[in-house]
Amino acid sequence: MKKWTRWIFPGALALVLVGTIYWGYTEYISRQTLQNRAESQYQKAFHELTWHIDNITGQLAQLLVSTSREQNIIGLATLWRQSFAAQSNLGTLPLGLVPLTKTEKLLSDITDMSFALLNRTAQGASPLTEEEQKIIQGLYETAKGLEEEMSNLSAQVLNEGLSWTQVELALVQSDQAMADNTILNGFQLAEKKLEEYPEINLAKDLSPVLPDTVTIRGGQELSQEEARQLAQSWWYQNDIRHNVTLNYEGVGDIPTYGFEFAPAEGESSAVYVDVSKLDGTIIWTMNPREVTEANLDLNQAEEKALDFLQKRNFPQMTVVKVEQDDHTGVYSFVPVQQGVLLYPDQVKVQVALDNGEIIGYEGTPYYMHHKKREIKAPRLSEEDIRKQVSILLEVELMRPAIITNPWGKEVLTWEVRGSVFDEKFVIFYNSENGSEEQITRITPETQHQFIIAS
Repeated sequence: MKKWTRWIFPGALALVLVGTIYWGYTEYISRQTLQNRAESQYQKAFHELTWHIDNITGQLAQLLVSTSREQNIIGLATLWRQSFAAQSNLGTLPLGLVPLTKTEKLLSDITDMSFALLNRTAQGASPLTEEEQKIIQGLYETAKGLEEEMSNLSAQVLNEGLSWTQVELALVQSDQAMADNTILNGFQLAEKKLEEYPEINLAKDLSPVLPDTVTIRGGQELSQEEARQLAQSWWYQNDIRHNVTLNYEGVGDIPTYGFEFAPAEGESSAVYVDVSKLDGTIIWTMNPREVTEANLDLNQAEEKALDFLQKRNFPQMTVVKVEQDDHTGVYSFVPVQQGVLLYPDQVKVQVALDNGEIIGYEGTPYYMHHKKREIKAPRLSEEDIRKQVSILLEVELMRPAIITNPWGKEVLTWEVRGSVFDEKFVIFYNSENGSEEQITRITPETQHQFIIAS
């Protein structure tokens, strides 16, 4: 019996050792599987990137020899798709710490240029102008330089079996590890190559088809105290019970003061208000209180939202979209000038459906775009547009509206709302030539009920 017990501890130790080895082996296999999967995804993204850049270069050259509108449309559409895909591939690779400003700008410029020219050409414009061909030629020469560097790097990766997971390790290690990595060196060489080509300024060269610039009002910043008083009187009207603190100062296109108004007696939450430093306009407000029930319907809440805007001296507004988010209603309003809806000048108002309180306001588009416009009479009448509408569309509403087209230009249109089968759409027809500027599906989302089994 004593001899048998002497083997208990060594046996148990052996079992533990075997179990540890087995656990370690399975962990190794799991890690290796994940590493192989990551390596496979990186390799796929890299070689797709190389392939897309090669195709982009060829497509730019093809545009230079094309003289027909039809081929330009096909070529620009292909170029836009390829450049967009290349940007996606580049973003997938573990290159976060490698500065690729020139590469990213080139792909972005090609995407913007192709999209802008595609939309303009699709609207019936003549074949590419001499100036546009010069832009494409400049982009081609730059893309050709990038294509050559990427082709060389791709050959190295294949011939030497280079690993992208080693790139990840190099990025988290020392600068020396980065300097010794062939793939990283290849991208840095490509970036350096792009510096040899002249900078292309699309904002200047493509100004007829790129978005209109927006001028922010005001020239002199308000003081913090002036902004606070404006915020309090705008949101609370005559109620001055609330203590206020400055949470932050926003920067960017619209410099703002961000205030927090502490809840007064009987209120459950603070209110947050963003005020433009330039002229005191209220940009955004939020009252993040919990809303647990709905005692009002969406029509009743819409009246509350309209009353809120009227008391703050907004012009005539029309609701263009209504959404229900849990127990709140979210309303999108646009101003109306001479019977024309101004879609770029949109505001949103959120209403609590328990008591009709306004708990949110977003006015950035209104602040950036609203102005009095010179609106000419549409060349095409409502009857002209009706002749173009699909016979399958059951028209429910037609009205004039100004929208922003895909490249940022304001266009006077006829807005047509209707349905086909169970689908609802809004279509905007250009009031000058009848072309379809925009089609949007507005079918309400399917509401799903989830039942949790007890």
